[in-house]
Order: sequence, then structure tokens, then C-alpha cells
Amino acid sequence: MKNLTRMLKEPGSLALADQCVLSGTNFLTLLFVSRQVSADQFGRFSLAALGLLFLANAHRAIVTQQLNLLGASEDASGLSTRIATLLRAHAVIIPVSIAILGALCVRFFPDLRLFVGASCYLAFFMLQETLRRYWYTVGRIDRAFANDLITYGGRLAILFSISFFTVVSGSTVFLIMAATSLIAFIAGLPVVDIARTVTMARIREVVAQHATTSGWLVLTVLAMWGATQLYPFLIEPLGPTAIALFVASRNLLNAIGIAVQSAGNYLPTRAAKLLHEQGPAGFRRHLLQTLANATIVSIVFILPMLVFATPILEVMYAGRYNDAAPVLRMLSIGIFFALVGTVLGAYALALQDARSNFLSNLGATAFTFTGGLWLIHAYGLSGAAVGGCLSVAIATVLQGAFVWSGIRRLEEADRGHGTTMSPRTGSDSPIRVQPECSIRTGADA
Repeated sequence: MKNLTRMLKEPGSLALADQCVLSGTNFLTLLFVSRQVSADQFGRFSLAALGLLFLANAHRAIVTQQLNLLGASEDASGLSTRIATLLRAHAVIIPVSIAILGALCVRFFPDLRLFVGASCYLAFFMLQETLRRYWYTVGRIDRAFANDLITYGGRLAILFSISFFTVVSGSTVFLIMAATSLIAFIAGLPVVDIARTVTMARIREVVAQHATTSGWLVLTVLAMWGATQLYPFLIEPLGPTAIALFVASRNLLNAIGIAVQSAGNYLPTRAAKLLHEQGPAGFRRHLLQTLANATIVSIVFILPMLVFATPILEVMYAGRYNDAAPVLRMLSIGIFFALVGTVLGAYALALQDARSNFLSNLGATAFTFTGGLWLIHAYGLSGAAVGGCLSVAIATVLQGAFVWSGIRRLEEADRGHGTTMSPRTGSDSPIRVQPECSIRTGADA
């Protein structure tokens, strides 16, 4: 029991538990809304949620990931000033983000109440997420986990409580999400070491640092969205019901997201260590073994979706979206490519090759706006499912080509020098990487 308690308090275990809470709550929230509202309303809610997810990804690239990277090497005073600056910067970030959300609303989900609810959630989510990432930066994952229990656990408690008394609309769900995020932010703010005064010179310095280092990350976010996330928006001409069927299928497949996220978090540092200790040969062997394991996990997950698609939809959505069975079967095949792509992306990071992340997803984006659009035009919803699967497959194949090319270069350098070379510098020093996966099917907003 003592060993179990100690293991649960380990940072890695807490981080995994935190991710489970976040991913599980987002999965259950979509499931809850799908059973509360009509198919048309669920389609519009899903587009609003995807718009929020895009803005959350951009916020992560510009603000929170830079907080992790830059703040990790700062002393307490410097980090205190950085978090103070970033929180103040939300006075500009939030209105700009809401304006972008408004543009998406006008085009894709014209519903004023839905927009108001989503805007409130976006504002308070960004503030709470900034605090959450601050705790990850200072190594206090226990505080991040506790704060997320307020945000996400509180959300589920309220949603399921009021559902006994009334039917909950999509806009109400967003307002509840906003309320729990605000409560968590207010609860967490007093325990964060925030500088009380910050000079304008320091504010300009922090803003310049984030602007300089986030450029490629923002481009990568755009590329990943073009590769995997745009299809619900592209099928908007087919109507809200078609969007609801597509999103209902994808939501079930997001159940494997915890495994994908865990692999993306763990593998880069593990692979980098192997490359340093065992050289390219050991790195290659470990990659092949990991790919074999990923294939087995994918098959175990995919087979029930292929065989029991209709019964699964019947149970999960109370018979509302049984017509999505063909879409679910096709999209489930993409899980194999998503998981393999995550593995390859992690090993690419171990090779210190972050550029391949962008290029592989850019190639998939090019297909989305050519072959994907043609498939939707020719075959409707089924074409969107095929296109989504092919986009992920293309990104994975391209990422694999980059990884194998990098391994070959390392092996040639190793044979030429007779030592284990690091991929960029030619030294045998340990390789440090940021644990982020390359090819994804989505992120949690």
C-alpha cells in the first residue's frame, strides 16, 4: 500500500491522472450534449467546440508552451514576472480570440446564445490553463491536478445534476464550463507567485520572446489542423446533422486519446536516452519494437469498432446516431495511423528534428484541400470519412520517411566516426527534447 501511495504521488503518475481527468471529461461532455440536444443542435455545438479547440491550440503555442520552455530555465523572480506579464496580456489575447470565434460563428454556427456561452468559456479557460501550465513549469503537478479536479470534475457534477431537472442546451453547457473554469482560476490564483509590479520594458521583452519562439509552433498548429481537424468544417454544406454524425463517430475514437497522449509524452525522452546510450542501432531496434506494440494496441481498439459499430453507437448515443456506423468504421482505421504517427513523431523529436512535424502535416493539409475536398464533393459524408483517414495516413507516411532518413544519416555518421553522434551537433552529449507528439487527431480544450 505504501508503494502504491508513493507511486501515485510521482510526477509521472500525477501527470497521467491529470490527462485522464481532462480527456475523460471532454469525452463525457460531448457524449452528454449529444444525448441532450437534437442532431442539428449537436452539429452546431460541435463546430463551436472545434473553434474553441483551435483557439486553445493557438493559445498553447503562443503562451503556455513558451511558458514551459522559457520559464523552466528562469529563477523564481523571472518566472514570477513572466506569469504576471502573461496574465496581463490576456486583456488583449482574449478579445482577439473572441473576435476570431465570432467570425467562425457567423460562417459556421450562427447562434448568438451559443457564441456568448462559448466566448465566456474561452476567456476563463485561457486564464485557468495558463495557471495550470505554470504549475507544470515549477514541477507542482499536484496543484495542477487539484485545480483540474475543480474545473473538470465540477463541470461533470453540475451537468449531470441539472440534467435530472431539465434538458440542457449547448449554450448552457458552455456557461457551466465557463463557471467551473472561473472558480478554478480564482481558487488557484492566490497560491501562484505573481510579481505585483512589472515594468513596460520587461513586458516588451516577454512578448518579444514569445513572438520569436512561437512562430514555428503556430505554423505547426495550422498544419495539424489542416491535416486532421478541418473535416467537420468542410462538410458544413452537408448540414448540421451530417456534422453531428461525423463528430459523434470521432468522439468515440477519442477514447484512445489517453494512450496517444501518454505515448507522445513518454517516448521522446526515452528514445533520446536510448540514442545517446545505444547509438543508432539500438534506437532503430527500439523504434521497431514500439511500432509493433502500437500496431497491436491499434488492432485491439479498431476491431470492436469495425465489428460492433452499430451496437456501440446504440449504447453510447441511445440510438440517435446509428446511421454513423459506416463513418465510425472508416475513421477507426485512421486510429492505426494516428498512433503510429505519434510514435514516429516522438522519435523524430528524439532526433532533434521538429521540422518534420510541420512538413508531414503540411503534406497532409495539401491533400485535405485537394483530394479531401474532392471526396466530400463526390461522396458526401462517406467521402469525408475516407478523406480524414487518408490525411492522417499521409502525415504518418511522410513522418516515417523523415525518421528513417534521419536514422540512416546517423548510422552513416556513426560508421564514419566510430562514435555515437548526436543528430545535429555531432557530439555525444545527452539530447534534451520537449515531450510533444507530432501527428495528432486533436487536443483537449
